[in-house]
Amino acid sequence: MAWLILTHRWMGIVLCLMMVVWCISGAVMMYAGLPHLNAGERLSRLPALDASTVRVSPAEAAATAGGNAFRIRLSMMGSRPVYRVNTGFVFGRWTLVYADTGEKFAGFSSDEAIRWLEGYVPEARGRLTLDTTLHGPDLYTHNPGIQTHMPMYRIAVRDAVGSEYYVSQHSGEAVMKTDRLGRFLGFVGYDLHTWFFFRQKTWWSLLLQTLGWTALGMVLLGVTLGITRVSLQPRYGKEPNRSRTPYKGIMKWHHVAGLFFGVLGVTWAFSGVVSLGVMPGFKETLYTPSQVEAGARSVQGQGPRLPLDGISAAQVREAASAALAAFPVKELELISTGTEPWWLVYRTPTPEEVRNWHSRSAFDFISPTLDHAHRLISARQPELGALESLPADRMLTFARQAMPGAQVVSADWLQDYDNYYYERHTSFDLGLPQPVKTLPVLRVKFDDPLQTWLYLSPSHGQMLKFEGIERANRWGYYGLHSFDFGFLFRHRPVWDIVVLILLGGVAVLAGSSLLPAWRRLRRVARRSV
Repeated sequence: MAWLILTHRWMGIVLCLMMVVWCISGAVMMYAGLPHLNAGERLSRLPALDASTVRVSPAEAAATAGGNAFRIRLSMMGSRPVYRVNTGFVFGRWTLVYADTGEKFAGFSSDEAIRWLEGYVPEARGRLTLDTTLHGPDLYTHNPGIQTHMPMYRIAVRDAVGSEYYVSQHSGEAVMKTDRLGRFLGFVGYDLHTWFFFRQKTWWSLLLQTLGWTALGMVLLGVTLGITRVSLQPRYGKEPNRSRTPYKGIMKWHHVAGLFFGVLGVTWAFSGVVSLGVMPGFKETLYTPSQVEAGARSVQGQGPRLPLDGISAAQVREAASAALAAFPVKELELISTGTEPWWLVYRTPTPEEVRNWHSRSAFDFISPTLDHAHRLISARQPELGALESLPADRMLTFARQAMPGAQVVSADWLQDYDNYYYERHTSFDLGLPQPVKTLPVLRVKFDDPLQTWLYLSPSHGQMLKFEGIERANRWGYYGLHSFDFGFLFRHRPVWDIVVLILLGGVAVLAGSSLLPAWRRLRRVARRSV
């Protein structure tokens, strides 16, 4: 027993401060994540789309960009239409090709980037200064999806809130926006919680895994020792002040807090390890080629290679006209569902909508699926006009296409979220792209060995999958770590109150060992002198 107590004591000395930091940063992440440029502001600030001079087809633009296209957007660069082509798998790299002449965008100099930003943020004209040129990440640009936009110019606005825009030299657009408060909350929240400032280091994952496994072992041992050291009847100390715990002072608080909140420490440490993808039985899998071809897009940015044959420049112009007939449009994005190409277009958000915009990740500005008014236009048959959603009767066909050889067990249209297809609390996941979850959605269950469930949304032509292992991961990570159980999460502020109380309890549990740890370290240091 003595060596177990010593083991727990020294593990706590090493990790007690980190546990407190995890609790504080977790509370911050309930309301703020990484600073980012939201898609609402990006869309609102783009020039109005004018596709009348488009003379280059998407296939020709992809060929100029140098590879197979996984993402294509059509918008404006100044007064000229431009294709923004992503030819790399997963996050890839963006190349700009002018849609009127087919030439490549040469890239911004720092002066050109400032002039461009003056048009993008006209209210800041005359107050923009180059802060630095980034060839590698600063504190807020460690995300792999942001890295593909390097090098970037960090341009200060010199306004009251300390705004800064990050403008990519080669992709020709703003990819991030921060302000003083956002930078502070991003650091004390997401950065400290995940040590994200070390994201590009080769040992970052190993560091998180070591901390996670050590914390899990520490709290498991602490809970076990705490239970064995408590007495059902007061027997420690002298009469008349006998106690159920052998500890006094601050260590008594630590023991009592551990009895009440130790299990929470275990669940949070366990789910934290699950999030690292190293816990046996909880590792998510990639989409299969058939699922990707049918239109699946994963949180890692994986998506289908776009089918570009049969789409002429004239059809692009006609699709833009159909979109503009529906509402004001700034950009068209080409997506693929069931090997069919569609233009996805969003209504330009109003200033009020931009102020209240709900981002789903730090990649909001490049996400193809947004919770906003939109239309879908067939890229090969734009004369059919703008549709609010894809034909619902095609969704089951796409599902079967994604799972060749598997039989459908059930297919149900959901009018409400279930336990797996639901809107997560996004602050916890601002480091990953998160697709929008729209209703109604077709849930199709298959009899394959992985027990695959597919969710197909006709509003965006989107497919998401949840295999048996991923459904387990939903409870092992999101359930235990975010406490997004339906009876709590859908009844805010009940969820906020419960989670803040639990975080406070675990913080007291960890924090109550700080002073004893400091005293013990001082004693050890004196003995070694």
